[in-house]
Amino acid sequence: MRAPWANCTRVRKFGKPDLFVTFTCNPKWKEITNALLLGQTAKDRPDLVTRVFNLKLDALLKDIKDGVFGNVIAKIWVIEFQKRGLPHVHILLILDEMSKLHTAEDYDSMISAEIPDPICHPKAYETVTSCMVHGPCGPDFFNAQCMEQGKCKKRYPCSFSEEMRCDVDGYPKY
Repeated sequence: MRAPWANCTRVRKFGKPDLFVTFTCNPKWKEITNALLLGQTAKDRPDLVTRVFNLKLDALLKDIKDGVFGNVIAKIWVIEFQKRGLPHVHILLILDEMSKLHTAEDYDSMISAEIPDPICHPKAYETVTSCMVHGPCGPDFFNAQCMEQGKCKKRYPCSFSEEMRCDVDGYPKY
């Protein structure tokens, strides 16, 4: 089965994407919560949510253009809306040869697949544990939405790895 981006003109011209970045709107962003009226939630104000998301997306795209991930020679993105109505964007980045990630050390310099320390980084810990952790699922939670025939459809939990490895097909294993 071919990857969904395989027929894309940019991929044919520049090669397969090097980074897959997902950026999701957080209804707890202060720019949203400070503008809500008493009793309102983010889902009551899609205009506000979309405006704040677009401003933050513009800032992310500027950081990418300024080289936060290296020299990007092509990018492809799509904005989608989750069931709760919150926007998120998937961005594929193709890096120039000097910026490509080849080794486990290259990936480790850019990507963290750890839950932050709750004492040293309480805000990051709260964000990651409330917004970015899959589950609970598994044998103890057989009614979870992701469960199918006694197993998680998303293949969680993943086995623990002390260090990041590059797989033979070029995909990192965290």
